[in-house]
Amino acid sequence: MDYIVFARWFGLVSVFLSLGILFNLEDARQMAKNMLKDESGYIMGGVLPVVFGSLSLLFINRIDLSWSLLVTIVGALTLAVGVFRVIFVRQWKELISRHIEQIPFLFSLFGLMFGVVLLYIGFLARSFD
Repeated sequence: MDYIVFARWFGLVSVFLSLGILFNLEDARQMAKNMLKDESGYIMGGVLPVVFGSLSLLFINRIDLSWSLLVTIVGALTLAVGVFRVIFVRQWKELISRHIEQIPFLFSLFGLMFGVVLLYIGFLARSFD
């Protein structure tokens, strides 16, 4: 898997999910509260970032000064966040529950910024080389 393919795929997923959350903030807040109460929060919050972060590091792990470095950093951060959430479940749930009202908006905002950067890397950056 090339870093361009990963950036395109992860960028599209990130933008679509972020826009969905942004346009449905009240529903997203309710879903976030429900996720804290059952196992779906553990899977969505911890296991999926570990899976996607580790996959990105397995396939794209270049440290040269190019766009692949940014994609590698995104993968490493995703993996680190997922590992934190899986190992320190109680602390993660406490942090989330304290800021549950702001989290959907911030998640959508950062996801949108992340997605736009990855879409730029995936679709436009190579055309300027």
